[in-house]
Amino acid sequence: MKTELEAEFYLSGKNSFTRIARPEWSDVNELLFKLKGKQGSMRLVVLPEPSVGPVNIDVSTGNGFYLITLLEYSENDSDVRSYWDMSKVDNKITVLGEIWPERQLIKDFDLVVRVFKEFFDTGNVSTDLLN
Repeated sequence: MKTELEAEFYLSGKNSFTRIARPEWSDVNELLFKLKGKQGSMRLVVLPEPSVGPVNIDVSTGNGFYLITLLEYSENDSDVRSYWDMSKVDNKITVLGEIWPERQLIKDFDLVVRVFKEFFDTGNVSTDLLN
């Protein structure tokens, strides 16, 4: 069975929710740029949902920081992979009302785009980027 992607986009304060079935990369890129410097979230979802492998990738943003998570299923469990930089100071940052360690957050928007492009093209993200 062929898998497809669906894009979900939410912009805080605008009550703006968008869902795009079978998006092109230009659609995904446009939604990501709408998030830049704002508060909101975007997700790419694999359809139909697989029983094993990556299920979705999500970015939440606020206060100039980006939190990227990738949900994947294994035979008996699920795992959430995210960006992690141990060289950063262990400050706590609020993103969309939740407190996160700064080590888990990204300020480099180009890296966010690169991670989403890799997921869009391959259906996964290397563990060098999300572990």
